[in-house]
Amino acid sequence: MKSLKPLLALTLIAFAVAPCARAQTGSADADTVKTKLKQMEDSWAKSLMDKDHGMAAVGTMVASDFAGVNSKGKKQSKSDMLEQMKKETDTATSSTNDSMDVHVYGPNLATVVGTSSEKGKDKDGKDYNRSYGWVDTWMERNGKWECIAEAATLLPEKK
Repeated sequence: MKSLKPLLALTLIAFAVAPCARAQTGSADADTVKTKLKQMEDSWAKSLMDKDHGMAAVGTMVASDFAGVNSKGKKQSKSDMLEQMKKETDTATSSTNDSMDVHVYGPNLATVVGTSSEKGKDKDGKDYNRSYGWVDTWMERNGKWECIAEAATLLPEKK
């Protein structure tokens, strides 16, 4: 029994240290995911200024089984979203993400909660300045991150 004590002590140390090592690796992985998704969200925002390029860029980021609610409260699929972008009559001259918080729930699932600002001209040539709040859900499938769900809302004008 005496000779088992060192083995038992080593086993207990291994069990105590292993979760810490995994947590550190998980944290590094989570940081990589956060950086990647923030870059993708920024690309999405910038793509709204060029309708043709924007549709192509967003089309590659949005999953084929995407489900969302747009800023007007309408449910939409990926094809609905792209069709809405195609028909958009407003011309954005600026589109930026103001803030983003990424929450990583697992190695292939995360949400990004953020706010965005858009400036431009509407179909009548009148200037607009809009802010939105949104939540995007991202999933990594076959080595590629895709937005699988989104909800957006138009925020009240700042006075």
